[in-house]
Amino acid sequence: MLIIGERINATRKRIREAVLARDAELIGNEARLQVAAGAQVIDCNGGVEGREPESLCWLVETVQGVVDVPICLDSADPEALRRALPLCRQRPMVNSVTDERARLAAVVPLVREHDADVVALCMSGSGTPAGADDRVATASRLVEAITAQGVDAARIWIDPCVFPIGTATEHGPSVLEAVRRIRAAHPDSHATAGVSNVSFGLPVRKLLNKTFLLMLIGCGLDAAIVDATEEGLVAGIRAAEALAGRDEYCQGYITAYRDGALGPVPGPAPSSAAR
Repeated sequence: MLIIGERINATRKRIREAVLARDAELIGNEARLQVAAGAQVIDCNGGVEGREPESLCWLVETVQGVVDVPICLDSADPEALRRALPLCRQRPMVNSVTDERARLAAVVPLVREHDADVVALCMSGSGTPAGADDRVATASRLVEAITAQGVDAARIWIDPCVFPIGTATEHGPSVLEAVRRIRAAHPDSHATAGVSNVSFGLPVRKLLNKTFLLMLIGCGLDAAIVDATEEGLVAGIRAAEALAGRDEYCQGYITAYRDGALGPVPGPAPSSAAR
């Protein structure tokens, strides 16, 4: 599973302040922390009003100065993408396009030009998806539209749109069903999700985020935009992949164990004499 670290996002007050102040030390520490925890791609969101292109470029250069992993350019601004994409040293990911003609026309040519991966968000001009059927139909339109412009299907990461379950009971099951059906209909593409949206407004959010992510892995999710530093998250991913039959002979799980990535190993139970 591809783990995309979500922490460098200018919608977070601390990150926004760091971007405005050009605090390279704080941003660099955030990047290093996520990679050390298991993130394989770093999401960079420089969404500072009126300053996004230069902010996104600065984030890309700052992050690449301290870690050697690809960048996910998290922006709805085509100009910011146009300026930041050439700075990426490894194949980047663009997050995201939607099923809207103008958005597709502005972003997909940039994706093709730079041989980037792209997150295809199951959202259209008519608004947010209503259920699993709507998500699956939108995903199919997106794959067709993007591949028609010369982007390989393997470069597409379909995001079914995760919404808070606290606002509607069906939001969780709809996404789970959509991921299963999308992976079946488009086996050459991938499925990703911004998992933490599911818990918004509820207590003990990390518990809900981790549990939902593990359920999604069982449905075929093969990437996630998450906080890799959350305790036990990466270990849970490795275990879920093994149990879902997506880790041949459990080699990934065993490697994670040998690397100490599964957390502390419980010692033997005390003997009766010791009691």
